[in-house]
Amino acid sequence: MELHNFNPWWQDGKVPTEFIGERRKIFDEVTQYLDQRQILLFTGLRRVGKTTLMHQIIDTLLRKGVHPYHIFYFSFDEARFNLEELIEQYEIEILKEDLSKEKVFLFLDEIQKMRDWPSKVKILYDLNPKLKIVLTGSAQIAMWKGTRESLAGRYFDFVIQPLNFEEYLGFRKVEIDTSREKIFEKELKRHMAGFLRTGGFIEALDMDERMLHKYIKESLLERVVFVDIPQTFPLDMPALLLRLLTITASRPGFYLDYRNLSNDLKIDQRTIANYISYLEYALFLQKLYNYSRNLLTSEKKVKKLYLSNTAFTLALNPQAPLSIVLEQFFVNALGARFFLKTPQKEEIDIIHDRDAQRLPVEIKIKEQIGKEDTKTLFKFMERQQLHRALLITLHTDTTIRKEQYAIEAIPYWRYWSIMQRVSAPPGRSC
Repeated sequence: MELHNFNPWWQDGKVPTEFIGERRKIFDEVTQYLDQRQILLFTGLRRVGKTTLMHQIIDTLLRKGVHPYHIFYFSFDEARFNLEELIEQYEIEILKEDLSKEKVFLFLDEIQKMRDWPSKVKILYDLNPKLKIVLTGSAQIAMWKGTRESLAGRYFDFVIQPLNFEEYLGFRKVEIDTSREKIFEKELKRHMAGFLRTGGFIEALDMDERMLHKYIKESLLERVVFVDIPQTFPLDMPALLLRLLTITASRPGFYLDYRNLSNDLKIDQRTIANYISYLEYALFLQKLYNYSRNLLTSEKKVKKLYLSNTAFTLALNPQAPLSIVLEQFFVNALGARFFLKTPQKEEIDIIHDRDAQRLPVEIKIKEQIGKEDTKTLFKFMERQQLHRALLITLHTDTTIRKEQYAIEAIPYWRYWSIMQRVSAPPGRSC
């Protein structure tokens, strides 16, 4: 194996410029952990920049004086090799000594494609206390069998997301005074439309519609559905994965009913449940639970399903109306976990529940907001003794009050105002 092909800095001490790209906020966060013993594990969708982040870290290490031979990078994405053999070859040909003798940085890309990787990495970690290991994987760490047990206490996990809207504007070199959003209404609406299309994937930012559609479908969706997932799980119908994604794109936020899906698709319920879990593993789906203060009760109740990125929805359903695309966008952006559906058919899109703070969030992208649009919010606030709620709208920008309860209606393009309201402590108005 020609290891130098993966490690060009062994020749000239530099990371090629085209490997580095533009730094994101996550860079400063993860580099704080470089001096810690624990493994750094970056997970996330394909093409979000995990490999670029690795090369940015390598570039930083070189600039700090780390010897090029003490930095080893390898990708399992296209190449299948035994880890023990790779390390042995690296020690013999490059390091010229045992791995345990010096401070060495080991970067392993797409690690989930190596068989039994948690146990192998654990052995490497335990036997080499001077070794710093950085890993990436295109899947959810929580669903990697045996990982938490094998590597418990040995790693820090970072989820690398596509660009958020603020980062997207930064990459576009667009300057917005976030404290005066109304001045920039036209620009924000235009750039929000572009963000929804591209989903924050850096490579897609300057693609035209035809190229973008091809990129999202072939490089992301079909690559994972027909190659990555079948390499990880034993399945007979990869096309069913794409079918389930298409169904979700056609009606984001649909109520997940395995029996109905089984009847419609003529496929066993257990198979459908397994395939949906594979798509969750691959970070393509976001599942919301019907809200209850009792988490066990939430687990048993009806669930809603969204794709994890608006670019996926628009690639599979180009005619999707703005209202449902924006609903999905805020579900994704707010990391929503709960919604509300009562036996009385009362529904709220998001119950934001973090650190014992609850905020009901309803998304109504329509020309006019009436009493019916706030009725369920006020009922929920009264029952739960919550004094504020958020209503994301098309145009309406006001505060609607009823006794001591207040609903802040904010247009969707006022991104920073919405994010501030969600993060504000209970009882505080921004």
